[in-house]
Amino acid sequence: MTDQDLLHALRSSRIPSSDAYARLLDAYGEELYRRCILVLRDRDAAHVVLRDTLIAARAHIGRLADAEHLGEWLHAMAEAECARRLAADLRAFAQGGDGMSMPENTALVPVRVLNGMSGPELDGYRAHVAARADHFDRDGFPVQPEGPLRLRGMVPLIPAALVVVCALLLVALAGFVLARDHAPASAPGEAIPQSRR
Repeated sequence: MTDQDLLHALRSSRIPSSDAYARLLDAYGEELYRRCILVLRDRDAAHVVLRDTLIAARAHIGRLADAEHLGEWLHAMAEAECARRLAADLRAFAQGGDGMSMPENTALVPVRVLNGMSGPELDGYRAHVAARADHFDRDGFPVQPEGPLRLRGMVPLIPAALVVVCALLLVALAGFVLARDHAPASAPGEAIPQSRR
């Protein structure tokens, strides 16, 4: 299937969503999944991000003017979704969540991705993903989350950083007070010895 055929299938309202998603997954799923694994270092998270990428791609395919750029556009969509996931993982980690996992069995990833994209009970989730991925440039490419999204991901770390800084200041202050209190005192009127040169 050519990218032009794929673009037509994704834009067509006559082709069922499950068929369009299956074609998209067949054409680009493996390379997008590998890209997500490289960025996220978590195979389970990568399959979720792949699913969200393909949902967002189908929802916003009208923004892409030319099938020649479909692969590049899909990779940009995947990178934007990976950035969202990393920010969410950073927030969860800062709040005491589990670390990243690396399950070994990836054979069921296409099935899990397709089930997550095409099930009728997930209409609300697909609408949420499509609405969340709504920042595009003039050429229809997704805008990578920059400062504000990444900073929002760092916000939970600020209290922990403040606690560490305060603890270090208290240790330094306690050291100063102890050093001052235990310094040898000189008798009144006694000359303070000068150091030798």
